[in-house]
Amino acid sequence: MRYKTMIKKVLTPLLLCTSAFAVAQQQQFDELTINQLHEGVAKGEFTFKEVTQYYLDNIKKQNPTLNAVISINPNALKEAAIKDSEYKIDQKGILYGVPVLLKDNIDTNFLPTTAGSVALKNHVPKNNAPIVEKLLSEGAIILGKANLSELANFKSTTSVSGYSAIGGQTKNPYDLNITPCGSSSGSAVAVSSNLTLISLGTETDGSIHCPSAMNGVVGFKPSIHHISQQGIVPIAHSQDTAGPIARTVEDVQLTYSAISKVPFSKLKPGLKNKRIGVIPILNRFNERHQNEFNQTLLELKNAGAIIVDDIKLKHLDKVFPAEFDVLLYEFNQGMKTYLSATGNNVSVKSLQALTEFNKALGDNKQALLFSALQATDKEKYQNALNIIDKYARQQLDDLFRLHHLDAIIAPTTGPAWPIDPIRGDKFSGSSSTLAAVTGSPSITIPIGMRNNLPYAVSIIGNLDSDAKVLAISQAIEQLTKGRVPPKL
Repeated sequence: MRYKTMIKKVLTPLLLCTSAFAVAQQQQFDELTINQLHEGVAKGEFTFKEVTQYYLDNIKKQNPTLNAVISINPNALKEAAIKDSEYKIDQKGILYGVPVLLKDNIDTNFLPTTAGSVALKNHVPKNNAPIVEKLLSEGAIILGKANLSELANFKSTTSVSGYSAIGGQTKNPYDLNITPCGSSSGSAVAVSSNLTLISLGTETDGSIHCPSAMNGVVGFKPSIHHISQQGIVPIAHSQDTAGPIARTVEDVQLTYSAISKVPFSKLKPGLKNKRIGVIPILNRFNERHQNEFNQTLLELKNAGAIIVDDIKLKHLDKVFPAEFDVLLYEFNQGMKTYLSATGNNVSVKSLQALTEFNKALGDNKQALLFSALQATDKEKYQNALNIIDKYARQQLDDLFRLHHLDAIIAPTTGPAWPIDPIRGDKFSGSSSTLAAVTGSPSITIPIGMRNNLPYAVSIIGNLDSDAKVLAISQAIEQLTKGRVPPKL
């Protein structure tokens, strides 16, 4: 008994010391940035393997509650160890050793790509998507796949954001009863909760912006065709794009530069003499946050920005139905191509077969799939494209030219709502559609908290002004310091 007491006296301080070290290391990696990762490894403070293990541990602890991650790359730790053994400070990719989660509608040849659908649970594509190849060529470590709204939320009119048949219901880390929004739900929640350093989401209209805003992180939708669309489960080729989600604008910039097809020259962040437009019609859905938005405008003015108030955007009511017609038609065509090319492990080879497969499972929430099946009128589709060109693209060009704008600012989305698996989402609106239908770059940035939930604004640019949008958003981030991590 005396020996046991002696052993306990010796071991207890050691255990406490070990525990303290583990906690210190945990805190060291919380909110880690790409540059901090590279600096820490270069100084010998930690290794890529240790950081990767940190995220895998966090996933193991938190994912049973958050349902943000669908699958894990079993080779992630091995790949991180190889990065450590091969690391040379002056010879590394932009994302060397950086752990990344991918939304589970992005093709990988080493993990299933399910889009959250049971019909695709065994779908392991033959090839990686080009953006995955770019990540790997820049040295990234793919941690796994993130949960999403099933089929990127283009399935039902009563869908629940963040729910998929494969991954279950993704939860908002600030309040588990509140929507995480979607469709890139898991990608945003995982970044916010420190389950990964960065992630990739995809957006057709709001699918990066809304979950990023409601989970207190930065989400960027690049200009259309700056990122390859190949190897991504489609909705609409005229609007679909992948984009980075991170805790800082700088990490978004670095990730975008790694995966973009267009050379990226980083601009110096600043607001002095930047002309930033306010379009009231983009703000009306979010009157509850009007005071916060007005305060943000005041801060921008005090920092030297020129706020161009009360810009008129006409006929937006014509754009919404036209966009819906475009999405239905292009989804019909895109899914026909994608499903027909899946391998032998997928029995569903058409949109019709997908609806029948889901129906056999007792799934009655398929209204959008049924509507897409009927969307075969090419003339109606072309008319919708013409309306978007006239009342969105051309009008946006005119606004930027007439008012000499550098960017437009708006609240990102309406107030969050409770998760309701029966009636679905209570979405009040967002500012994402203008950038979505015009293919323009837009970014959402957290600028604070309201009622214990994140609040965010979006910065929208004209087509191909990605660098300017990122520079302005970084200046706003530095001004507001709005990121507040969740206390899960």
